[in-house]
Amino acid sequence: MEPESHAGIYRSIHFSLEPNSAPGYWRYAYAIGGKVRSGRVQGRLPQLAIRRVKMRIDRDMRADPVND
Repeated sequence: MEPESHAGIYRSIHFSLEPNSAPGYWRYAYAIGGKVRSGRVQGRLPQLAIRRVKMRIDRDMRADPVND
């Protein structure tokens, strides 16, 4: 059985993922440069939802470069 929520680190960004009330949808949240991003992604399998969140992180990192 899959855990109810997932959390991880991708490119030094902490993200969390939990099932939404609608089946097949997941809520995500992460912060880049002090801005919290959240929303929902579609994916029956948690691995697919995690991949989609990682793609959003990549997109946001290209759009808003983090100051080192």
